[in-house]
Amino acid sequence: MAEEEEYGQGVPKVINPLMGPIESVVEKIRYRGQLIARNQKLDSGVSATGTIGFAIGFIITMILTLVIPFLVWQVV
Repeated sequence: MAEEEEYGQGVPKVINPLMGPIESVVEKIRYRGQLIARNQKLDSGVSATGTIGFAIGFIITMILTLVIPFLVWQVV
């Protein structure tokens, strides 16, 4: 008789899962991944142009501190 009661209930249905908490965690992970990727791109760009920027800055500093005063005061 127990079998007859089980068969009479119909097809079992799957309950929809609660995806809200999972989706919020996935969004947080995606956001942090984007921040890390942006930071790595910025670091690689700065390190790639650091030597050139230092050289240009050194040349400009030498021009402003040595060449222009010598021309103004005509020391050389």
